Amino acid sequence: MSGAFAKRYRPAVGVVVTDGGGRVLLCQRLHPTSGAGRRAVQTVQGGIDPGETPEDAAARELREELGITKKEYAFIGQAPGAFRYDWPEAYLHSLPEDRRTYVGQEIRFFLARIRPDTVFHLDAHDQEFSRVWWDTPLALIDLAWIRKKPGIEAALRHFGLL
Repeated sequence: MSGAFAKRYRPAVGVVVTDGGGRVLLCQRLHPTSGAGRRAVQTVQGGIDPGETPEDAAARELREELGITKKEYAFIGQAPGAFRYDWPEAYLHSLPEDRRTYVGQEIRFFLARIRPDTVFHLDAHDQEFSRVWWDTPLALIDLAWIRKKPGIEAALRHFGLL
């Protein structure tokens, strides 16, 4: 898009989940996103629904993707601003014409702390992850999809995890 048309980004949230001891949760997608590669991992994340606040969206995504409730975690931080990235052209062209509303995502990052022995229910909603595990913040950056790395790294730095 160019000229008179402005790029539109899907409003979204990302949640860095920490155990409070320096580890973060790595989430491997069940089905790789187009262009992301097989080994790419991510944070909990998803779109902000109309009428939903970013914090409400973050809580919903934790419930849907990890099967945890508000009594099992606490939000302890929010990064300032938002991180934008464009989706690959191949992904955009794979969408039906009526779903090509956005060119990428604009993610607002939250930090949530949970107990390291929390039990996750990855099939609590429409299962998105094949597995999740605790690892270092550097491992999250290393294994993240290249388009998401700058935003994840900036969030980890802001939260004092790097």
